[in-house]
Amino acid sequence: MEQKICLDTDVCIEIINKNPLYAEIFDKFYSSDVFISSITLFELFLREFNLKDIEKFISYFTILSFDDSCAIKGSEITKKLKKKGKIIDFRDIFIAASCIINNCSFLTMNKKHFENIDELNLIKL
Repeated sequence: MEQKICLDTDVCIEIINKNPLYAEIFDKFYSSDVFISSITLFELFLREFNLKDIEKFISYFTILSFDDSCAIKGSEITKKLKKKGKIIDFRDIFIAASCIINNCSFLTMNKKHFENIDELNLIKL
């Protein structure tokens, strides 16, 4: 069974910009089903430049929508993180919830943002 992987915004930017980790990232998910979340889509389009590059990039991926199930999971994650005193940005919570609901592992370079979310399967780069 192929692994389902969701890319974080920082990973997408590495790929779009063909930064040094570009090849390693591709090696990591070469034979996987790869997704990006609608939250990452939002973050990518916040850019003021290279929007054509983003449009081309996202055309290769399925977008995970943030729906009612993700919203409920996001609220559960937020409550758990608050109890631990480890709250993170709501966009990161929404991305994590989308991964969990869609049974995707998560590839990020910001592990500290996500390491306290118990149900999230983080991929090491």
